[in-house]
Amino acid sequence: MAVVAAVNRHVVLLRILSCCLPVIFVVWPQFCLPQSTSDSFYSLPQCDTLYSQRVDTKKSQEAATCYEELFAKHPDATVAARLGKTYYWLGAHSAKGEQLDLFQKGIDWSKKAIALDPKNPGGYFWLGVNNGKYGETRGILKSLFLVNPIKDAMNQVIALDPDYEYGGAYRVLGRMYFKLPRFAGGGIDKSIEYLKKSLASAPNISTTRLFLAECYLSQKDYKRAHHELITIVNTSPVSGLEPEFAADKAEAHRLLKEMNRKMKQE
Repeated sequence: MAVVAAVNRHVVLLRILSCCLPVIFVVWPQFCLPQSTSDSFYSLPQCDTLYSQRVDTKKSQEAATCYEELFAKHPDATVAARLGKTYYWLGAHSAKGEQLDLFQKGIDWSKKAIALDPKNPGGYFWLGVNNGKYGETRGILKSLFLVNPIKDAMNQVIALDPDYEYGGAYRVLGRMYFKLPRFAGGGIDKSIEYLKKSLASAPNISTTRLFLAECYLSQKDYKRAHHELITIVNTSPVSGLEPEFAADKAEAHRLLKEMNRKMKQE
């Protein structure tokens, strides 16, 4: 009888386990299965948070890795455009010998964004920006072949969303005409025209005002240049653009000192 009772107890125990095990697997699968390395899977907000800390070079590099892992799992034009933006930042804040490779990565990711979604302005914008910085780093005279592709990219942005990146397409075109020599189509008046359009779209963007001030300084229009520079100094940063604003504000202070020195000499 003792043997029969023991067998019955084992049978009952097996029945209980057969009922509970499926629940254990569903509710607590980590107790039953080995941990996957994919537990480190990133989300877009996590990547964006890393990018928001981009002043720290390590964080901006982590942001690039984050976006790349996210794209590998879910190819998406928005993520690809973010990578174009991130590699632009990395290139602009890297040693000169590393810049071309980083801007090229920005170009490649921007092209992927366009291929995935031709209606997404981000791909065109960051393609144009990275092309511009690539050309500037390589040497403007060596990179005049990039002028038309940059114009085409920015015109696409204007057609899709003229306010993208705070009137960014107009700002890029304005800066391009400022940097280009006259024989290649450059001109201060044309630069000012585009920068004013950008400013109309987003009046609080310090970079646009800084570029505009540089145009006025080149014309020795100190009154207008002073207005733009003082506005930068007295304006609060736009949320999310604190690193760019800090750099622009420091440059505005430098240009104000330089302008005052020149005015005394004239």
